[in-house]
Amino acid sequence: MVLEESAAITEDLITFLEGTELGTNGAKYTHLDIRDRIIEVDHPISFTLKRKQGVIANVTFCVRDFALYVRYFAFHPRFQRASKRERKRSTHSVLAQNIEHVFKKLEAQRELPFYAYIEAENSRSQQMSKRFGFKPYTEILSRTFSRLYPIKVKGMSFSCDWSELANRVKEDYGYYDSYYDAHFQKPPFVVLRDAHGAVKAYAKFTLVKWKLHRLPGAFGGLLVKALPYIPFLRRIIKPKAHFFLCPDIISHGLDAQQLEELFSAALSLYKVNSIIWFVDPNDSTYDTVKDNMSWGVLDRIIGTKKVNVMVRNAQTSYSSKRPFFVSSFDLV
Repeated sequence: MVLEESAAITEDLITFLEGTELGTNGAKYTHLDIRDRIIEVDHPISFTLKRKQGVIANVTFCVRDFALYVRYFAFHPRFQRASKRERKRSTHSVLAQNIEHVFKKLEAQRELPFYAYIEAENSRSQQMSKRFGFKPYTEILSRTFSRLYPIKVKGMSFSCDWSELANRVKEDYGYYDSYYDAHFQKPPFVVLRDAHGAVKAYAKFTLVKWKLHRLPGAFGGLLVKALPYIPFLRRIIKPKAHFFLCPDIISHGLDAQQLEELFSAALSLYKVNSIIWFVDPNDSTYDTVKDNMSWGVLDRIIGTKKVNVMVRNAQTSYSSKRPFFVSSFDLV
């Protein structure tokens, strides 16, 4: 086995990630926009383990001022499906040794903690992260908003002007734990303007494209197969090429009705039908709207899901007074 380090994203890595199936013990999906999204990764440093010129594992970090974020942590399907008996073989021991070497090397070089997001239901990834010294720091939620026919809102439009939002975003989010603005400064932004052109509300979304192999729940596999034949659901979920939005930032101070209008208008502008919102449950906006929103049919099917924030060598403790900043780019 050969361990290769690179500050550039290689074609071999892109091809490997394009074929990687992700998800929990329930939901399974493949990213269909890896090739476009990976070039936007901030300050990457990538370690790829190869055998016979083929990629068998990769871990890619985003180097940030406050920590190293584990952006990709992927294995060849052969190792994902390994049985307990197979895990005892020397190949898996060598894999673990190489990965641990990577963490120790970066710790010595950077003197920064690591963090990663792992779905609470994904027991295999939870166990593996703990094997490499990661511990739970806090948890975030994923909540789904959907509309069969999104409603346009007068005064809502796209904007390319970050300067008119910068100070307000800093005021809304600057005190959040692990806040950084590398991705959401890039347009387009969704803004609601008053009659004089001033911004009343704003949001930044990431447009995502997945291939869905399975949905959460006991009948998730069957539901994916049945979706093309269910009139109202097939408009919202398209398993072979499912487009949806994820918010990166949302203006604070909105009530449930205002956020519904903002989300619905964004769906209309992007011409999609659903949103997945990854958010700290202590986020002030979420806390205000969580019980008063009309979330839509997907929320009733999927429900609220938990995602653990896992850290290695954490230098601080979580405080509910400083919600954890979640950029959807990191999760999709």
